[in-house]
Amino acid sequence: MFYRCRNKRGDKMAKYKSGEAFIELLNAHGVDKIFINPGFESIDILSSIAAAREKGKKSPQLVLCLDEAVAVAAAYGNYMVTGKPQVVIVHSELGSLQLGGNLQNLQWGRIPVVILAAYHEIDARRTLWNGQPYDQGGIVRNSVKYDRRLNGDEDLHPVLIEAFRIARTEPTGPVYLCFPMDYLYREIEKPETQPAAEATAALPALDTEALEKMADILLDAKNPLLVSGNAGRYTQNVAALTSLAETLSASTLTGYSWMNFPGNHPLCIGIEQIGGSRRRDAGYDEADVILAIDYAMPYVGNAPPPRQEAKILHIDVDPLTQGRLLWGRGADIFIKADSREAIPALDKLLKEKMTEEKKAELAERFRRIAADNEKIRLDRYAFASDRANQDPISADYLFCCLNQVIDADAIVVHHTLSHCASVTEQIVRTKPGTWFGCPSGAIGWASGAALGAASAAPGKTVVAIMTDGGFVWGCPTSTFWTSANYRFPFLAVICNNKGYGAIRDVQTELLGEARPSETFIFESAVDFMPDYAMIARGAGAFGRTVTKPEEVMPALQEALAAVRNGQSAVLDVHLPRER
Repeated sequence: MFYRCRNKRGDKMAKYKSGEAFIELLNAHGVDKIFINPGFESIDILSSIAAAREKGKKSPQLVLCLDEAVAVAAAYGNYMVTGKPQVVIVHSELGSLQLGGNLQNLQWGRIPVVILAAYHEIDARRTLWNGQPYDQGGIVRNSVKYDRRLNGDEDLHPVLIEAFRIARTEPTGPVYLCFPMDYLYREIEKPETQPAAEATAALPALDTEALEKMADILLDAKNPLLVSGNAGRYTQNVAALTSLAETLSASTLTGYSWMNFPGNHPLCIGIEQIGGSRRRDAGYDEADVILAIDYAMPYVGNAPPPRQEAKILHIDVDPLTQGRLLWGRGADIFIKADSREAIPALDKLLKEKMTEEKKAELAERFRRIAADNEKIRLDRYAFASDRANQDPISADYLFCCLNQVIDADAIVVHHTLSHCASVTEQIVRTKPGTWFGCPSGAIGWASGAALGAASAAPGKTVVAIMTDGGFVWGCPTSTFWTSANYRFPFLAVICNNKGYGAIRDVQTELLGEARPSETFIFESAVDFMPDYAMIARGAGAFGRTVTKPEEVMPALQEALAAVRNGQSAVLDVHLPRER
C-alpha cells in the first residue's frame, strides 16, 4: 500500500516497498529473468512479482534453481543468448558460499551479473577466529568487479543503478551486493519518474595512429594469424572478422568460448583447443604476425607459444586480459578499443592501403590456405567415418553424428577436456550465437548454462556437451528439475570415459607411464559407475545410456525428438578411457 508523506520541501511523496522498486529497476535494465534460490529475505520480491502479474504489469520471470551454482550458470547461459545483464539472488552467507567456482566462470567470461544476498545485522558470529570483523563480501571479492555492503538507510535506486552500470561497463563482469535481512521489506521514497538505466563508461577514442602501424605490419606479414576469443559476443563482429580475414587472406583461429568465425570458411583453421587437444600448433608455429582481437589465453593451455620473433598486435578492452598477459609477454602494439568499432576501421584502412600487386599476392595466399584447410576438414570427416563401427564408441564418430542431426540454428554449449579435440574438430558452427564454451575451469558449468540458454531461446535446439564429472558437478537433479518445471528443454551429451581422464592423461605426460594405474587417485573396491540416465529420468528428463556405435544415431534422434516435445534429454555415451 502506498501512502503520502512530505519531503524536505514539504511536497507530498509516495512511498513503496524496496521490493517493488527492485522490480522497476530490473525492468528498466531489460532483465526478464531472475535466477534465484531464495531465503526469507527475498519473500517481498516474490510477493511484488506476484502482485505485478495480477495487475498485468511487466515483471521478470522468477526461475527457481535448487542449487546456487545452477542459478549462476543459468544466468551465464541466458546472457550468452540475449546479451542482457543478469540477476541472481541467493540466501545470505551460505548461498554466497554455494556460488563456488562459477564465480570465476563469470569473471573470466566477462558476464555482467548482479548477485544479491542478504546479511545478518545481528549475528552470533560477528568476528573471525582472529578477532577481525566478519566480511561477507570477502567470499566473492577475488572474482567480482565490485562488491558493496548496503546499510539499512541507503536508497535502493542509486545503489542498484550503479551496480548495473559497473557490471555493464567494459570489461563487463559480475558485481555483488549484500543488504540487511529486512531491507527489501522497508518503505522508500518513490521517484517522480521511472528509474532509467544509466549509460556505461565510454571507452577511449580509437587510436588511429596505432591502427595505422598495425595495418602496415599486417600488410608486410608473410603468414599473419588472426585469433579471437570473445569478439563474437557481439554478433555483428562475426561478419566484420570474416571481412577482415578475407582482406588480409589471414589464417583465422576462433576461440573456444564464442562463435567468432564461421567454421566452414576457407580461412578458418579451426577452434582453439584446450587440454586434451591433439593439435599442438594451432597456426602459431608459422605465424610471423599475430592479430589478437578480444582474446584471452585458454585456462588450460595446449598449443606452444608463438615464435619469439613473431609480432603480437592486440585489440581489446582489457590489456591484461584478466591479469594474464598474452603468452607471458604482452603485445608489441595494444589498442584499447571497442572491437565493434576497431575491426571495421582496421579493415577499411587495410583496403585503402592495398595495392594491385599486394592484392594478387594475397589472392594466392588465400588459395593456398583454403586448399590446406579443405584437406584438414576432409581428413577429420574421414577420421570419424572410419571409426563408425569402433567399439567402444569413438568420440569423433559421436560428434560427427551430432553435427549431422542438428541444424544451423542449434545452440551448442560445451565444456570438455579429454574430448575437446573431437568436439571442436567434428562440430561445425556457421552462425553467430550458436557456439558457447566456458573460459574457466568450474567444470559443472555446461548443464546450467544450457538451461539458461534454453530459457532465452524458446523454439531453438540447445545441446550441452560435457564430461561425466561435469554432469555430476553440474547438480543434475537441480538442473533438470528446473528444466522440467519451466519447460526449458535441452539435450545433454555426456562424454563418459568412466574415470578422471584429464588427470590420468596428465599423469601419463608427467610420469611417462604408458598405461597409468587405475588407482592413480583413489583406491576403489569395485568398478562402480552411476547410472546417469536413471538420474536424469528421476529429475523429469529423458535418459538413455549408449554403449554401442550402432546405437549412436538412433539415440541422438530419439533424444532430440524429446527436446522438441519440451522435455530435456540426457545421453550417457560410454567412450574409451584413452582418447
